[in-house]
Amino acid sequence: MIIDGHTHGQHGGYLNELEKAGGDWAKKILDYLYSVARRKPHLFDVGLRLEMLDRNGIDLQVVTPVNYIDSNFLPGNTSAQTAMARAINDNMAKLMDASKGRLLSVGNIPLVNFESGGLQEMERAIKALGLKAISLPTNVNGKPLDLPEFESFWARAAEMDVPVYIHPANPINQVDRSYEKDYDLTHNFGWPYETMLMLTRLVFSGIMARYPALKIVSHHLGGGLPFMWGRLDETYSRENLVGHKERNVSESLSKPLFDYFASFYYDTAVGGGGPAIRCTYEVFGVDRIVFATDAPWGPGTGEIRLANYPKVIKDLGFSEADNKKIFETNIRRVLNV
Repeated sequence: MIIDGHTHGQHGGYLNELEKAGGDWAKKILDYLYSVARRKPHLFDVGLRLEMLDRNGIDLQVVTPVNYIDSNFLPGNTSAQTAMARAINDNMAKLMDASKGRLLSVGNIPLVNFESGGLQEMERAIKALGLKAISLPTNVNGKPLDLPEFESFWARAAEMDVPVYIHPANPINQVDRSYEKDYDLTHNFGWPYETMLMLTRLVFSGIMARYPALKIVSHHLGGGLPFMWGRLDETYSRENLVGHKERNVSESLSKPLFDYFASFYYDTAVGGGGPAIRCTYEVFGVDRIVFATDAPWGPGTGEIRLANYPKVIKDLGFSEADNKKIFETNIRRVLNV
């Protein structure tokens, strides 16, 4: 069995509810996505998506809301963001229902003033609608996810055993590194950097130490963390932290640094880069790797990823038992399915 553990989409039959909840902000994003859907119709069309899975031997697919449609980005107050999250989650539930269970939907909640609306919506999304996880951006309008004001979310996610997908987002502004904007470099290098920053902050702030039950799926193999692991481990070893007060790493990290970074799950959506996947396999082990295509993004309709990415895994020469973990077992453990 092959489960595609991280893709994007929405149910096209209920997009008017998203526009109603998000107003002009949502309309602008949806207008862009309608243009994308002309090339990638299965972004919104459930039937076409299932046909594409069948053609390429993929049994199930985890679908997160299109990353541009996130209640955390909606300008306005807490109630407006919560209403947007409700519309997103209703849409994702309808997507899952229409697929008869082959598409496993992920929801979204606003983090600002989480206790004032986000918590109730997370409980509804998971317990009432049956969504499998919650997706969040790497920053909320410039605020990192490890700030004390977001602590209650992490505590509740751990308590409720709600998996969290973290998707990279642009920094709040690009004044300091405006040269990232040229050539689409923010997408290709800035986003992976955002992911590495946020995962590392979750460790160094003590979030992962305080809530060891958290299940976090990081996009694009953690943005490159496996490749950078040696440098990170050396720099932040206990010996090197002595006398470096400016690093301000939480004193709650009682375990080796490796243990915290090895608690994340790393998805394989890295453009078909086999050596990168092997690097992650060798650094963090097979139990933390989740197969993913990031469809429908990619060349053409995005189907080329569904056709080629499983072959990339199989061509790495791992054992059948390890391939089964990457394609199926690990994501089942994450999502409790």
